[in-house]
Parts: sequence; structure tokens; C-alpha cells
Amino acid sequence: MPNLPCVVQAGAMVFARGEGASDEDAALLQNLLNSCGLCEEVPESYINTHTGLSGSGVAYVYLFAEALAEGAVKMGMPGGLASRIAAQTLLGAAKMLLESGEHPAKLRGDVCTPGGTTIHGLHQLEKGALRATVMNAVEAATQRARDGTAAGFVPLRGRIFGDLVAFRHPRGTEMLPGGGTTLDACRGGCWC
Repeated sequence: MPNLPCVVQAGAMVFARGEGASDEDAALLQNLLNSCGLCEEVPESYINTHTGLSGSGVAYVYLFAEALAEGAVKMGMPGGLASRIAAQTLLGAAKMLLESGEHPAKLRGDVCTPGGTTIHGLHQLEKGALRATVMNAVEAATQRARDGTAAGFVPLRGRIFGDLVAFRHPRGTEMLPGGGTTLDACRGGCWC
């Protein structure tokens, strides 16, 4: 299950190993998908949650970036500059999360000073129920993915054939460049 930032090799993907997939198969698939960003093997039950968290979460982050930039525009900064700074702020925060291994709450606390600008801004976000609203968005998107699965929607499934990757979808199968191996990495039905 990929997400849009895979286009810039910064995606977050998960896959679940099918019954017939070996450790070698899973390692090959993970190695292939790591070229598109972060890739984790998970239980199949996490696939729909990943959709709500990361597949849809990309749009939540875009909305947040837009709101950050619009706040700066409201305060007099040119839009293009505000958008670039908002994007870099998100990138820097994400990099800190990934590289430090710290919990987001600890890093957030590290930015706050008593009586400072950040704690005042965070207070406004909490008054607006940002945390609960984002949690509700992940829950709603996850439930929608579960509903689709229960209704017979089959998430994309990929198989590696030589230098092509076949993606099976209810509307048909499509062969795309990729792979570079003759091993059927998903012969056991990996979700990817």
C-alpha cells in the first residue's frame, strides 16, 4: 500500500506477506519498495489503518501546510515564501522525528518555552481540537478502507515478473516497468 510521496522517493509503504511468501520473497519486496521511501512489513490487519494514516494522511499534511502558509500570509508574508517555509518546516520536523527516535510529544515540548510564542500557538490548536480532529480523520479514512474491503474492493496487488511489475485491480491487470528479477515476490499474495 503506497502513498503519493513515493514519486519523490519519500513514501511510507507497508506490505503484508501472503501464506506462500518466504522470508526471501519478503526481503526482495521490501528491498524493492525501500527505493520509494520507508517500507515496513506488517500484519494484514494493519493495511487499512495504513490507508487512514499515510495514504490519506498525506492530504492532511498538505492541508496543515496550507494553513501554516495562510497564517503567515494573513500576517503579511508573501504567499510563495510562506509556502516554501511551511514545507521546509514540515520536512525538518519529520526529519527530526525520524532521526532522533524521540516521541513527538517530547520534541514538541522541547520547542516550548514558558510564556513563549510556541505554547501560545499550541494553546490555540488545542482549543480548536486539532488533535481530536486529526485522530477522527484517521479513524474515518480507516473505516472507509475497511468498508471498501468488506464490500469486495481488492487493494492493488503486485507481482514481479522479470523487469515488469503486474498490478492486479478489480478493473484489470496492468504491467509496469520495474522489478528486474524473475522471482515472483508476491506468489503467496503479498499486499503491496
